[in-house]
Amino acid sequence: MSEHRSVQLAVATRGSGEPVIVLHGFTGSAEAMAPLADRLDGYRCIAVDLVGHGRSPSPVDLAPYGVEAMAASVASLASGVADGPCHVIGYSMGGRVALALASAHPEVCRSLTLISATVGIADVAERALRRRADQALADRIEEHGLTRFVDEWMDLPMWDPLRASLSSAAWQASIDQRLRSDPAGLANSLRAAGTGSMTPLWDRLDALDVPTLVMCGELDTKFVEIGHQMNDLLPRSDLAILTGAGHAAHLEAPDDCARAIRGHLAAR
Repeated sequence: MSEHRSVQLAVATRGSGEPVIVLHGFTGSAEAMAPLADRLDGYRCIAVDLVGHGRSPSPVDLAPYGVEAMAASVASLASGVADGPCHVIGYSMGGRVALALASAHPEVCRSLTLISATVGIADVAERALRRRADQALADRIEEHGLTRFVDEWMDLPMWDPLRASLSSAAWQASIDQRLRSDPAGLANSLRAAGTGSMTPLWDRLDALDVPTLVMCGELDTKFVEIGHQMNDLLPRSDLAILTGAGHAAHLEAPDDCARAIRGHLAAR
């Protein structure tokens, strides 16, 4: 999947000011990032539906789903919505796309904000194990259907802090949002864009000359460790750990998250 195929992506735009591209995580959409975008007053937030998610296309071909291919699609989108570089915010999978974007298309990125993101899996054997696990999960989506998959996905322990922080209505809205994606698109996303499939970017971080805010929730211990590692390697970065938040830090501590991001953007 070395060929980078640009896909025309659906977006939701709100506000005015400097452009900020907002990238969601796996099973998310522009809709899922609205609580964050709504808090970024004074900026024009362009929330993207990545390929296979939300209202964007779900091609049969796997090539457009690779992290580098998604980054190319975002770069193409950025050239159409702004005259110069954009601030880029990426959550989880969207954070990996944002990093690939800054690495391959640095002229697009005025700044980066990475929420609960990783740079990929460096160990070859561990990466192969994760790739097989993602392939099996993709097969289960197609075999058992989206409703069962979303129920199982949202029952994972990493979502416990999110469930605890949301009202029952907001929790159900989060599930409903995930159910609006194309199951084939989500399956292909797992196959081509999972951390087991992406090329790790650890060895490129020290050359990434983009002001970066690395953010994670204190309860998300795996990503706190990754966040520290990334912050140590990036030449122009700050680390923000949000108290009481887990993997979905932007939804579990939305005001603290937005405050930290606004400070980061204002300094650029």
